[in-house]
Amino acid sequence: MTTLILVRHAQSAPDPALPERDWPLSEPGAAQAAALAPVLAELGVDALASSPYLRAIETLRPYADAAGLEIAVDEDLRERALGGWMPNLADVEAAVRRMHADLDFQLEGGESGRACVARFEAALARVVAANPGRTIAVGSHGGVLGHLISRQGAQLPENFWRRIRNPHIFVFDARAGLRWTGERTFDGSPTLLAP
Repeated sequence: MTTLILVRHAQSAPDPALPERDWPLSEPGAAQAAALAPVLAELGVDALASSPYLRAIETLRPYADAAGLEIAVDEDLRERALGGWMPNLADVEAAVRRMHADLDFQLEGGESGRACVARFEAALARVVAANPGRTIAVGSHGGVLGHLISRQGAQLPENFWRRIRNPHIFVFDARAGLRWTGERTFDGSPTLLAP
């Protein structure tokens, strides 16, 4: 059996002086990443892959170091490119809501949800093909995970994407395509499928 464990990165420290892909984990995020390592060990993770974004790599790093595993980086595992510039939180909220409602919507300079999930699924297929029969943890992001989760046919709560935590684990059986089999949060928050 091949299992994919998709891990939304731990809390990051956005820095307007850095490109988004270089944002590191915050101090609490580093503690979250350290606490995640024994969970990945318990789940039997024996292969690692990640988005090229530093916060995703740093989330897996404590486990990689403890287990002696390399982290394979794939550019197509990156976060959805939102594009555009939104000066206030209300604009961001409205744009994100529309992005999840309409996979063809995109801001200028951004990426559509349809294009995002297509390249993400192709990257996951490459990861699975390179690691048959293994349990693979993949460092990822909330936006792209929201698009992938919405395609799983589950009954999700309204605005479910707001409930994807830092970090948050989604488990998939990857023997024939992807079948979502479970999830786990670490801050006491309900899972997406919780009543």
